[in-house]
Amino acid sequence: GISVIEVRLHGNRWRVIRPSRYARRVTAATPMRITGPAAGHVWMRTAADPAGRTALGTMSNCAMGYTPWGTYLTCEENVQFYFVNRSGRVPALQQRYGITARGGGYRWHEFDERFDAARHPNEPNRFGWVVEIDPFDPTRPPLKRTAMGRFKHEGAALSIAPDRRVAFYMSDDERFEYVYKFVSRDPAHRDALEHGTLYAARFDADGTGVWLELAPGQNGLDAAAGFPTQAEICIAPRLAGEIAGATTMDRPEWIAVHPQTGEAYCALSHNETRGQPGGPGPNPANPRSANVYGHIIRWRERGGDPTATRFDWDVFILGGDPASTGDAFGSPDGLWVDGRGL
Repeated sequence: GISVIEVRLHGNRWRVIRPSRYARRVTAATPMRITGPAAGHVWMRTAADPAGRTALGTMSNCAMGYTPWGTYLTCEENVQFYFVNRSGRVPALQQRYGITARGGGYRWHEFDERFDAARHPNEPNRFGWVVEIDPFDPTRPPLKRTAMGRFKHEGAALSIAPDRRVAFYMSDDERFEYVYKFVSRDPAHRDALEHGTLYAARFDADGTGVWLELAPGQNGLDAAAGFPTQAEICIAPRLAGEIAGATTMDRPEWIAVHPQTGEAYCALSHNETRGQPGGPGPNPANPRSANVYGHIIRWRERGGDPTATRFDWDVFILGGDPASTGDAFGSPDGLWVDGRGL
């Protein structure tokens, strides 16, 4: 969950303000409104919420984002660990999102049956989202922004387009998963995350790349492929990205946008299983088998516009042993570029 606290600078020291009208906890039991294409979809409906529009809670919150209108984005990551499915018949969608008979050992299903994915197969679909929280308005419920896609979110890095639309770069923190981008339909405003276009990245060998639109009728996504509407794509973008031909990455972690150049940097933590028999081998953007050290990739949108559908990329730095093929660091994760460009 999330803690909201108020701090104030007194001289040269920060102090927590108690009491504060802003301070609160957002937990795994806090009611949240489901918004966007997946709201009300049959895959989002449960016995407790037959309308599929109100979820209880957020959990496994990883990195973050912020919006120009002053709200906070928390990104749900390893939500699969909270669920178990011991039916012996785990559905393909649950399998693709890491739900197993063993679970993560948290045993929540023993005390709250909604975490039993066999009895409540749609409950996992209600987690793995970007959640928007207004820190300045405790009366406003958190919003699960389904237009931004469901996966193991590591963060949501903001870039503002010349036409004032917002673009968020997002990563799916799992071996052989994808880098995504969401571009709002409308210029920045309070509900700009309600509508937009979801993309997955393809990094080509010549140093160029394409943002593959994940939408019905685009890149092999249609009813025959299991994606008749945008709702199914947003609930299962891993499956959609695979059909569209996105590039499998070595555990995408944080993404940071340079405030002066607009370049985006993505930490790829590691992937020791790359190149193993029967699995994907290296690709230009992930050039090493058994990549135990990781690397950082960089891209530049065409025309400097974050809404563009083409980009140019390079491997910014390789981690590892400086005596051989890399620099002296490993498993890059958190990234930030400050206002000076450092």
